[in-house]
Amino acid sequence: MCHTNGGIRMAGKVPKLTTPRAVKTQNTKDGIIKAATDILKKKGYAYLTVSNICAVAGISNGTFFYHFKTKEELLTYYTHEKFAEFRQNHGFEAAVKDLPFDKKIIEFYSYWADYMVSMGLDFFSNFYSTSNYSLDIRLWSNQGPASMWQYPTECLVEAQHEGLLMDGISVPECQEILATIMKGVAFDWCLSKAAFDMHTRICKIMGPYLDTVIKARRSGGGL
Repeated sequence: MCHTNGGIRMAGKVPKLTTPRAVKTQNTKDGIIKAATDILKKKGYAYLTVSNICAVAGISNGTFFYHFKTKEELLTYYTHEKFAEFRQNHGFEAAVKDLPFDKKIIEFYSYWADYMVSMGLDFFSNFYSTSNYSLDIRLWSNQGPASMWQYPTECLVEAQHEGLLMDGISVPECQEILATIMKGVAFDWCLSKAAFDMHTRICKIMGPYLDTVIKARRSGGGL
């Protein structure tokens, strides 16, 4: 079952910060992120430097480095946090609750496709750059629960523990392949100026790949 835009259930909003200091800190971080995303949309990844971000945000380099170690960490934080918020606000947990693990993974990436559409072609056409190391799952897959890749990895680990994966399957390698598929679909969507439906493409490519790592399905179509 692939994700569709119809019938999306709105979930509860992310709780707002309440202390003045926390609000000020978050506002500064939000200003940095807004400056970075504006540069990315309007100028492209080549112009996304720390000095340019600071100039647009009206902050010092020290303030930037207080919040983020690198621009890649900034992009990773932004995409992970905003995508998590997007999933929460659009009923992801309810949508995947009763699905087998492989369908949960496909649904996860289908939500990423919806998130891309919501952010716009201009942003992601510049985001999917070979210079953007925040896209390299090998650098970020061990960054803890906040990692965007954590959910599909957890699905694979659970499936492996339940004996649902073929013998000898490497979960990290499997997740790298899934991420590569998604990046390929996303890049081609950007290259084509959004000329095709990403949901269909994800299902057609990711589904058959997952079939190669799954043991024989039980009767009834589930796992």
